[in-house]
Amino acid sequence: MKNIIYLFSLLFCVGFNNCSAQNPSYHRPDSNADKFAGTWKWGDNQDSITFIMKKENNVKIIEDNNDLFDIIVGFHKIYKNGLVTEDTTMYSNTNFNDKKRSIKAITEDGNPNSLIIFMPHKNKNITIKILYIDSLHIKIINIENQEGARFIKSGQNPTDWSIDIPNNIILTKQ
Repeated sequence: MKNIIYLFSLLFCVGFNNCSAQNPSYHRPDSNADKFAGTWKWGDNQDSITFIMKKENNVKIIEDNNDLFDIIVGFHKIYKNGLVTEDTTMYSNTNFNDKKRSIKAITEDGNPNSLIIFMPHKNKNITIKILYIDSLHIKIINIENQEGARFIKSGQNPTDWSIDIPNNIILTKQ
């Protein structure tokens, strides 16, 4: 019976072309994310990190789900011993749907001054917790490898669990 009602509703909507048969979506607005948008840097010519972060509204994160989120997307560059070890900043003019971002981030529930970043690093994923200090400074307060199973193909090097981003550093807005 439920399927018949759904079918009739769908036909009615398609016939009149003025309604949708999709499930209603949830939207998680996040005005706190705005303060994290910008270009942030730490370091010198030998060791440094750059984050280019921008807020995007109404992003559909899961393909089979209509929920929309306001999130931070971004790009990063890491210098280690004077050499660039990772760089996605050349894609900074793209958006979430282009899938060239290296940073996905949301503000922490209950703490509008805390940002949780999910980012690839050395062929694995890491989580970075950032604290907003003021309009010109943010601080990395925790970095860790993400939990989960790791599979190494035959002939592939083992996972490098080290992280080239220092903990407890302050990044300055450029």
